[in-house]
Amino acid sequence: MVTISAEVTTNMGNKVTTSAEVTTSAEGTTSMGNKVTTSADNKGTINAGSKGTTSEEVTTSVGFTTLAAVTTADRHRGTTTTVAVAVAVTAPDQGGTKAVEEITAPVATMPTVEEGLMAVEVVMEARGTMTEEGTEDPLPMEGTVARRVTIVEVDTTRAEEEEAATPVEAEVEAMMTGLAGILVEVTMIAHVEDTTDGTTVVTEAVPVQADRETADMVAAMIVAMAEAEEVETIEAMAEDMIAAMVEAIVDVTTAATVDRETMEETTVVEGEIAAMEAVETEAVVATIATEADSEEEAEVAVAEAVAGFEDKKDLAQASSRALATSRLETRSPTRATKKNGAAEPAFVSGKTTQLNVNYFGVSLDSTPPEIFKYHVTVERSPDLHADSKYGPSASDQKDESMSDEPKQEGKDVKDVEMAEPAADAPPKREARPERPLPRSLVRNVINAALRQYESEFGGLRVVHDGMAALYAPAMLPWNAKDFTDVNPDGPSAVPVAPLQPAGGDGAQRRGFRGPRTFLVKMKLVETISTSSLTEYYSNPDVNVMPVLQALDVVARHLGAQRLIAVGRNFFTMKKTHTLKGGKELCWGYHQALRLADHKLLMNVDQAATVFYSPGPLMQLAVAALRVRGPEDARDLTERDMKSLARALRKIEVVPTHRKDRKRAIFGVSAQPANMTMVDIKGESMSVAAYFSGKYNMQLRYPNLPLVNVGSKRPGKENWLPIEVCEVAPGQRCANINELDTAEIIRQTSQPPRNRQENIMEQIRQAGFENDPFLAAFGIKVDQRLQPTEARVMDAPDVQYQNVSDRPYGGQWSLNGKKFVEGVSVRNWGMIVAANVSERDAQNFVSKLSDLGDQRGLPFEDKRPVLIHQDQHRGAQVEELMKMCHQELERRNLGPPQFLLVILPAKNSPVYGDVKRMSDTVLGLPSQCIASQNLPRANPQFCANVCLKINMKLNGKNAVLRDPLPLISSEPAIIIGADVDHPRSGMGGRPSIAAVVASMDRYSAQYAARVAAQKASSDIQQLPNMLRELFLAYYDNTKRKPERVVYYRDGVSEGQMFDILQTEMRALRKAFKMISDDYNPPVTFVVVNKRHHLRAFTVNPRDADRKGNVMPGTVIDTGVVNPHRFDFFLYGHSGIQGTTVPAHYTVLHDENKMSAEDIQRLTYHLGYTFSRCTRSVSFVTPVYYAHLAAARARFFLNEGSDGASTVGSYNSNASNFEFAEVHSNVLNRMFYT
Repeated sequence: MVTISAEVTTNMGNKVTTSAEVTTSAEGTTSMGNKVTTSADNKGTINAGSKGTTSEEVTTSVGFTTLAAVTTADRHRGTTTTVAVAVAVTAPDQGGTKAVEEITAPVATMPTVEEGLMAVEVVMEARGTMTEEGTEDPLPMEGTVARRVTIVEVDTTRAEEEEAATPVEAEVEAMMTGLAGILVEVTMIAHVEDTTDGTTVVTEAVPVQADRETADMVAAMIVAMAEAEEVETIEAMAEDMIAAMVEAIVDVTTAATVDRETMEETTVVEGEIAAMEAVETEAVVATIATEADSEEEAEVAVAEAVAGFEDKKDLAQASSRALATSRLETRSPTRATKKNGAAEPAFVSGKTTQLNVNYFGVSLDSTPPEIFKYHVTVERSPDLHADSKYGPSASDQKDESMSDEPKQEGKDVKDVEMAEPAADAPPKREARPERPLPRSLVRNVINAALRQYESEFGGLRVVHDGMAALYAPAMLPWNAKDFTDVNPDGPSAVPVAPLQPAGGDGAQRRGFRGPRTFLVKMKLVETISTSSLTEYYSNPDVNVMPVLQALDVVARHLGAQRLIAVGRNFFTMKKTHTLKGGKELCWGYHQALRLADHKLLMNVDQAATVFYSPGPLMQLAVAALRVRGPEDARDLTERDMKSLARALRKIEVVPTHRKDRKRAIFGVSAQPANMTMVDIKGESMSVAAYFSGKYNMQLRYPNLPLVNVGSKRPGKENWLPIEVCEVAPGQRCANINELDTAEIIRQTSQPPRNRQENIMEQIRQAGFENDPFLAAFGIKVDQRLQPTEARVMDAPDVQYQNVSDRPYGGQWSLNGKKFVEGVSVRNWGMIVAANVSERDAQNFVSKLSDLGDQRGLPFEDKRPVLIHQDQHRGAQVEELMKMCHQELERRNLGPPQFLLVILPAKNSPVYGDVKRMSDTVLGLPSQCIASQNLPRANPQFCANVCLKINMKLNGKNAVLRDPLPLISSEPAIIIGADVDHPRSGMGGRPSIAAVVASMDRYSAQYAARVAAQKASSDIQQLPNMLRELFLAYYDNTKRKPERVVYYRDGVSEGQMFDILQTEMRALRKAFKMISDDYNPPVTFVVVNKRHHLRAFTVNPRDADRKGNVMPGTVIDTGVVNPHRFDFFLYGHSGIQGTTVPAHYTVLHDENKMSAEDIQRLTYHLGYTFSRCTRSVSFVTPVYYAHLAAARARFFLNEGSDGASTVGSYNSNASNFEFAEVHSNVLNRMFYT
């Protein structure tokens, strides 16, 4: 008899003790407060009083182990119950050793219901081997493990008390919420450890799926019964609801330990059960070999398997989440289907149009039935580890030929570009763990291995991803092989002597450093069936990601060898356009494989990005400091130094004063070159003086700071003057300013016809027709654009106070129209923070007020309080705003309404100061205008300003005349959410999350909530933010929203299903924070603007005036995902260039909306954007969320200035203070 213990935690409050053939104990807590104890020989019964009863039966054979659990949810009472027990058994009585080889996927049967009892049986099969004492041949073993779990008697007291007040149908809907489609994934790990010589590690992971079709059928039956009023009691509905629960959410770890000395085996199973609202699973598919000669080899096998899994983690997760979400979508809208299986458009209204899309057909007719995947590891050769920057050597063993560290007198003294005096150097550290090799280096090393050992690959053309995966069209002559002495620098590489230290013997001590060499290991890890691609179209449960990833690597391989790869884009430095500040715009193309309706397509599009121009680093420094030349960079402020450090960080440079390799910049010095002192042989001198003595070089700009090209670690810096550094070629620039962006738009904006021609040129230059790697894998890429059918929806009528208008081409005129709800302007102020005369300011006030009167925004106050910077020399704009606010409060004209601020320029840094002060300190809306716009302020300009002012004052500019689908007939709330991440080089600033929600039945006004958080794609404080918005909606309308439509931006394709699970839980939590019985249906839609689909009209008469696809065009067939409901929508008419549609994916729909309703709602919402008289490119609430997040970034402040308080949502927002939005403007559209 072996005693095994396990702990189980649920959220219902029970304490459970269970014993069987072996003693098992479990403790848990639940919200129901029951304490339960059971024991039995083979069977145990867990009693939960009158609240619930659980019993289990366990049968085992041959000593294998398992665990099962059932999770039930009672949404009416807001509780979730998870019942699970860990079970352990001993091995057979005879001596010997046992190895677990396979545990099959558990199968959960359909529950049986008898007299209110529900029972689910979970069955597993296990296989392994037994080796008896004195023998060497293992004997096969196999058996089954069955588990029966029974759950009964749901507490229905509260439900029955409320039955009279709540319709039966609503109760059924409430209880059924969340039951549909939970993915079951079980990870089983068996670990055999030999205490004598350390044997192998065996790992098998099996994703499991329960019987979903039966559950869906039962759920549909329950709803039908409710609608037919055949369910008489809440208790009966509860029993039916429980009967529909057939899936368990299980995360199992199984460990088996064998002691060779005692020949006794103990098997322990530990189970950790996750409730439905907290499941986090991974689709794990790695298998580690079952034999190893040593513990070290076993560890290597584990590491290789983990690395292999990481390579495909994103694709595996995407596949897993797609499957999970398909289970969740019991009421998702679906497309109609043609007889031949191709999807048709899901709506019938609108005009049909024919388009050509920049997708190209991919033929796999000659593709081999199997593709072989090999895992690749690259290591530095052992004899170079001590000299390697990336090796495991101690920090004090750096290769001195790659460093210029100064030493104390009597030791080696190299070039003094290294930092501070040696006396300040930190103590020696312990050896650091090995750093990963740069990806570019790994790719070069693998390419070198393929060249050096070409004969070892059997004449096959193989491809690799530049990291850890290599693919072959047939099995290679070996399953695993090591390639030694791989030299990426080629056979011409010669030994390199280290730089001679000043007065030292370093060269004699170290000798010559030979060519760098590497060890490359390759091992077969997976055989991929290409037939899974065909199977996927008829069965969405087929895991198609391994073959899709392999084909994508094949298609990209040639481009990665010839061009500069940036993500999924390829660029060449042959075609560039010079930008200011040492940058250049480079053209290339985007390439990606896409699954579409019953076919595989290649998406090819024109791409452009910014690279640093090879040449002097000085031109980048001058641009960052915003000076004319380096001689003007004097008396630099702390702000200047931070700007310079951000601009130069991570740029690779090559020193020009001596021969050296590329080095990356880690920062800049606090002092200029003529004031940064170093200790050379006990003598203190400036870096400028050292260069004069060492290199006979007089620095031309000793007033500039130095750059650190050594290390971020204190004492390991390596300082170089900026003027001796050249920017290495081929480096992408991540820091793009507004001027760069404007120039990029001008250069890349092309009419549709030119864009189409350039795409066709890119497809020819990609060389798919003559690609030897594509040919080796039997892949052909068509050279013609993919045709598809689309439909054009009608635009909605826009209603003003006195007239309505039908937009054409996504735009309309404001002439002769008055705002639906205009606000009287009685008390406002004007701050002039620019070189503008008081007369010009007054003239603008006159123009603005006259135009406001015409548009329904009456300016009763024609002479606002005017505060001019000339009257208060030296005062900051925040002080001027406070002065103006105080003057407004002293006037007897009512509360202050808004401030009009004249800025010195369009992109003035003062803008952020103004918004932080107005939105977080004063609680007074502000409207900023660039000074150059005042002299030419025509009526159209003034009208646009009035549009923004009216919305900030809580007015309404216009509404849609006809009701919006779903939301106009009953209270409904439209939500937009976005997370704005900091740009590269922004100093570790947090992400900003923004959520906006409509506040009226017209979806014309939106309130916003913003929060700073650590970098994350999900919105961490979403429940609290939503709760506040729902309460604001109720305060504004006196009704609770009965339907919710949630649009989410800022989510990549690989993240969307994680975000769905997380934020649907947040929505449910927010509902419960309002009321226990509040649970409105939700439609969840993800919005993506960062894609590369471009469409062109076949018939020019179907295009708009600029040749673009017409606004309202929907593409939901031909080029969309075969198993999701997604569509591309052209919401606007582009001002310049080729119009880009927005991509919408409906992940979850409880509102039972038709596809046409969702598409029409999304399109029509684009006409409610308040800041202009045009429809916008993507749905308005997401646009507002984007604006709110951008505005809130100004609320960040590094360190406290005492001006505002820290927001309650922002405990995890790093060291930056985040100011709260003032209560006066919290529920207004301050961000517009």
